[in-house]
Amino acid sequence: MAAARQSSETLFLEYPIMSLDVVYDGQEKVSDLRHKEATDASYKSGYEDASAQYKQQILDFRSEINELRESTFSQLEGKFKTLVAEAREALMALTYDCVTRALGGFEMNAQAVEKIVESVVNESGLDEERMQIRLHPLDIALLEELETDLVKKHPGLEFIADDSLRRGDCMLSSRFGKVDGLLSTKLEKLKSSLDAS
Repeated sequence: MAAARQSSETLFLEYPIMSLDVVYDGQEKVSDLRHKEATDASYKSGYEDASAQYKQQILDFRSEINELRESTFSQLEGKFKTLVAEAREALMALTYDCVTRALGGFEMNAQAVEKIVESVVNESGLDEERMQIRLHPLDIALLEELETDLVKKHPGLEFIADDSLRRGDCMLSSRFGKVDGLLSTKLEKLKSSLDAS
């Protein structure tokens, strides 16, 4: 083995070079096959990782879409119920107002008074019992003009004029109690039935 000394620029040998071996002192050399296998494995691993992330993103996106859809449908259902309730309430108020206005502008006649009295008597469930029927004086006058058969059907009827009653009001009294045939009471029952529905 030749010994050598080195200056700053020139390498001087003590003996002539008979042979030369070059020794590699870096990282281990990799063959083309191993390099290809490592590259393919790295590509496959990266592809699988990217696919997994992509699939997870799709699942997350679908979950968000489903939550948004359910939230939207829930909100629409709530608004629809609110609209239905508001429309029903407005319709009931309108119906009640229409009935009230119609009764307020209704011109009472003898046939109407007769039907009112007949309805109250039927509600009492009495036929031949002694009953007092209180009506507005003008309504009693209409019945007298009509020559109604109410007394023949119900011989126990006694008509009493009552100035405190409105036109169309009727109150029945008997030994079993009273039957309220006031228009205001009927309107309240109508309103209650509308509210209940």
